[in-house]
Amino acid sequence: MKVIVREKIDREDILGKFATEEDFDLLIDEDCDLYDLNPLFPDKKDEENIIFKFRKGVFTKEECELAYQGLREAAVESQNRGIAAGPRGDVLGAQNRGYRDWVTPYQLEVIDYFSNTKKSFDDLLGNKTVDDFPTKSNVSEDDVRGYVWLRSKVEPTKYGEYGGWFDRWVEKTKLLSKEEQIKEASIVKNFISTTNYAQSVMSGIAGYFDRYPRIPYGRACTYNENNPEKFALSFPYLRKLNSIFQKELPNRWQAQKDMASKLDPKFLIDETVFTTLTVNYNWRTAGHRDAGDLSSGFSNISGIGKGWKGCYFTLPEWRIGVNLQPGDLLLVSNHEGIHTNTAFLDESPDRVSIVAYFRENMTSLKSFDYENLRREFIERRRKDKSHPLQRSLWNGVSPNCFSDNPNDDQDWEAAREWYDFLRSNPNSEKYVGLHHPWLKDHFEGGGSLDSFFE
Repeated sequence: MKVIVREKIDREDILGKFATEEDFDLLIDEDCDLYDLNPLFPDKKDEENIIFKFRKGVFTKEECELAYQGLREAAVESQNRGIAAGPRGDVLGAQNRGYRDWVTPYQLEVIDYFSNTKKSFDDLLGNKTVDDFPTKSNVSEDDVRGYVWLRSKVEPTKYGEYGGWFDRWVEKTKLLSKEEQIKEASIVKNFISTTNYAQSVMSGIAGYFDRYPRIPYGRACTYNENNPEKFALSFPYLRKLNSIFQKELPNRWQAQKDMASKLDPKFLIDETVFTTLTVNYNWRTAGHRDAGDLSSGFSNISGIGKGWKGCYFTLPEWRIGVNLQPGDLLLVSNHEGIHTNTAFLDESPDRVSIVAYFRENMTSLKSFDYENLRREFIERRRKDKSHPLQRSLWNGVSPNCFSDNPNDDQDWEAAREWYDFLRSNPNSEKYVGLHHPWLKDHFEGGGSLDSFFE
């Protein structure tokens, strides 16, 4: 087995960009361990400074095929993968398949020009007209996020088909009076997305996920919730991964096991120390570091599918590439090291990459049953058309709606609503004392709950 010790170099410049074969001088295609060189202890090689352990062909053909059946469809079109999605490209999405154009600086300047009410454009830019704008190009190729023109709003208008509509709008609008131009600019501003997008990639999650503001409850991911039997096909593969992780990095595995033991087992994937999978399909990632996984644990990446050429996993800070192929496993420090991929070298690759990890914030969850009650509460509010907070596209969430932290800003109406919800079900009444003791203490010690809200 090859053992390498290398000193890390600064490659912050590759964040958001794709690697090429110039970004590494050694391509690994055999069992190999890579350690980060500590100048004070140049002979140090242990789990504290390990960067990766690469093992060839550790999964059987059957395990890979079952995992492919169980996970391939978890990778769906996503536009929220940030800098890992890479440079934005010419449009958001695939050409001829519902793509959307990026909103460019040129277009924003034109809208501002037509919107200006205080001074004429000639006064502002020295007698220039809209035809004298310096460029109509897209933004820098290094940009990875941006706003887009909403086809759903553009296409029903009088501006014609989506392609090239903005230029046609400019030609018509520049002939209008200033008052009409201001009105047109106001209309067109509403065609811009309020969401900031990254480029589309094929990526999804499976397993379980923690709370966040829009979805304030722990839950099963949509994929395995809707496809439990299909998801279970991947379990032999994931158990093997867990076993190799334990063997190769026992201290890191134990740290993850210790955290997993604090979690309701229903939030773990089968008999493993993993809560969550990221599943990617034919996605060449740009330079990024992973976030959200347990820092004391360790990351991993493996590949399944019919195969591919190129798309080398690259660690530019150590100038090393890895030729990951179906059946291989790379235990790697993804949250510390920048990683990216080179280009595919074949026209029809079939590459499903899997990253299994423990989401650090999962430890803030209570029992699986309690998290389901939070979900039921939110869904009941969302569907209640008579709810006083009901509005278009409301997701059922309001600040402090679970009464977790009573304070001066507490939504007392929501607190009462949540308390009544828990007390209405004999199976959930216990959670008032377990997770909301301040409500229970008042109820048991202060008499009427109504006085609490007076």
